[in-house]
Amino acid sequence: NFLYTAVDFNNLDINMTNSLAYQPVTHTRPGRDTKTGRVWEIADELTREKGRRAHRQEVIARYRAENGNANTAHTQYQHWKTWHEQEGAPADPPSASPGDIKPQTLKVAPDGRFLVPAAMREAMLLDHDGHVTARVEAGELRVASPAVAIRQVQACMRKYRKPGESVVDQFLAARPALWGEG
Repeated sequence: NFLYTAVDFNNLDINMTNSLAYQPVTHTRPGRDTKTGRVWEIADELTREKGRRAHRQEVIARYRAENGNANTAHTQYQHWKTWHEQEGAPADPPSASPGDIKPQTLKVAPDGRFLVPAAMREAMLLDHDGHVTARVEAGELRVASPAVAIRQVQACMRKYRKPGESVVDQFLAARPALWGEG
């Protein structure tokens, strides 16, 4: 019987007894707005829709319907599945909105660094590039990802929006006069 696991062939080591020792590959979630990330999003969407883990063929079919490559979907589904099976991976698919995580004690190193746990990074909607905006308010460090910062600005500006009015349409209508086009 063979147990399948992802193997990094660059880290293979054959010991003196000729048995194969390896280090399993751990997969990280690909960034949003990438082809590989879209496969993971589809798998998460299907999981939420069906109330169970998405099946490989469902993910491949939906990705192909979006003109995606079936081989990419197949490979990324396996990475997605492995990631969900890893210890410490979130039990539920990531939500499309920021979440709340109960307070946790984190240790700040002497150089000022600290590790933000994966569940917190996911709740922050932190993208793969890791950029954040930080500020201190009343002695409390507040850190926000660009996605959360944009949502906060949108929520703040929502009160100025008039029902049935599209600022995009207004901009497009005014653009020729603003830029001398026409």
